[in-house]
Amino acid sequence: MAEKNGSKVGKVLAVTAGVTLAVGATYCATCAYIFTKVFKRKKNPSYLEFSNSLITKKDNDIWFENVDKHEVEILSYDGLKLSGVQVNNDKSNNWVISLHAYDFFGTQVLDIPKKYYEEGYNCLIIDQRAYGKSEGEYTTLGWKEHYDLIDWINFIIKQNNDAKIVLHGTSLGATTVLNATGEFLPDNVVCAISDCAYSSIEDLLKFQIKNYLKVPLGALVPGVNFLCKSKMNYSLYEGNALKQVKQSNTPTLFLHGELDCFAPFEMVFDLFYSCTAEKELCTFQESKHAESFLDKKYFEKVFEFVNAHLNEN
Repeated sequence: MAEKNGSKVGKVLAVTAGVTLAVGATYCATCAYIFTKVFKRKKNPSYLEFSNSLITKKDNDIWFENVDKHEVEILSYDGLKLSGVQVNNDKSNNWVISLHAYDFFGTQVLDIPKKYYEEGYNCLIIDQRAYGKSEGEYTTLGWKEHYDLIDWINFIIKQNNDAKIVLHGTSLGATTVLNATGEFLPDNVVCAISDCAYSSIEDLLKFQIKNYLKVPLGALVPGVNFLCKSKMNYSLYEGNALKQVKQSNTPTLFLHGELDCFAPFEMVFDLFYSCTAEKELCTFQESKHAESFLDKKYFEKVFEFVNAHLNEN
């Protein structure tokens, strides 16, 4: 009798172990899939068709082809060559650093730098790490990138000590900007424009996992974070724009499309109310993620805000 019971227990343990291994393997594979999908970037972003379909593309291309520009490069704090394009405007001290959205590269969508140029600004259009011509295999969704942005700010100041700098970011670029405003920035930085930022990397992942994988909110985040640490020497819990804006002194305009399905619309209110700096909020009823610039009131609001702070300096 004891042998029979022992045999049953053994079978149960074997089945349990098998199920546990299968579940564990599935968990690891799912985490690896998410990590690769979210953090590992390709040099040819997948959203190229969007920029090619813009009605402004032809005018943007003509402008960019004929404008006074040159490629520039800096070295990041962790040894990556970072690339950008500097567009010069005649003897102006006004500058914009234009930071692209997730899965784009710097010069793929030129509407924003072109508009600043027409308003008399020099433009620095950067490729964030792992995008465009910049080195790197992984994005950190705005965290390590915010240290890169500070280096780009200093790059401008070295060539123009009187520079008045606007930081304008979209999506990934916006989150990079907000993270930077939580640091000590030179007085040359006049204000920041944040277009459809996400409140934290953890919150963004939880939202994406819930919406697209239909699994419990936080179950996969620790596994993804383990891969972040092992492959990028980076914890995704570091990337928290909410914490950064709580120590910001940089006047900030928050913009967000109400139809955003990537960084949910509600996040802009968390960021806005957490921000300790002078701030304004503007939302766009018909806009999806990273498409608010297509709304005719977008640039009206941007330059109303920028000019007010430019004149204060």
